[in-house]
Amino acid sequence: SAAAPRPKSTIGELNDTEEYLVSKGFESNDLASCKKYLAMVSEHAARRPGPTRSAASRLLADPKRARLSKLDEYEHLEQLALASLDLGALEDAESACAKLYDAFPGSARVGRLAGMIMEASGRHDEALKHYENVLEKHPADQRVMKRKAACRYASGDLPGAIEELVKYLDVFMADVDAWDWLADLYVAARRYDRAIFCLEEVVVARPSAHRFHRKIADAYYAVGGDKSITSAEREDALNNARKY
Repeated sequence: SAAAPRPKSTIGELNDTEEYLVSKGFESNDLASCKKYLAMVSEHAARRPGPTRSAASRLLADPKRARLSKLDEYEHLEQLALASLDLGALEDAESACAKLYDAFPGSARVGRLAGMIMEASGRHDEALKHYENVLEKHPADQRVMKRKAACRYASGDLPGAIEELVKYLDVFMADVDAWDWLADLYVAARRYDRAIFCLEEVVVARPSAHRFHRKIADAYYAVGGDKSITSAEREDALNNARKY
């Protein structure tokens, strides 16, 4: 009979393995536990850069003894690059990314990673040009399009970030988190009417998430305090705020 599927790991198992590695597993170069740990990090999309970097570095230093396939090596290189990026170890991130580029020269995923390293180095203009080049080859790549908006925001270009995110949502209209982010950008730009439009999209998608009801009420209250509109418009905005 077919073997039962392996149950998914729990966060508790992830925590226990991490505790073991940090206490003695890394020191003893326990590659099996490093491999197990990185699999769980990937499974739970956990962001634990310190132990992830340590585990990936040890596996990649001895891929034969760790019994890594080529696919395993590429996955651990990406984990190493992202963890190093989080820790500000940009040289290590660049080194891992360069190896991935050698293996996948036309990959949008690796291209996004390279752009993130440029951003972390403060080279926002270079990163934006890089993302544009990636999008020429992969015009509807979701992560690269979203990253471009984040890059503009990080560089202090609020109108540019809004423009990029609007373009992104024209393609990926179901991304509720992006609507929420765009609402925040509109609030920062004091364009409360546009923020309300975005938050209405969020509330429709997540009606039971009360924090979004509070956010849309706050936006309506902001409109209600705007002295440049008519008293009737202000009263209408305040009435809408009270509904939420």
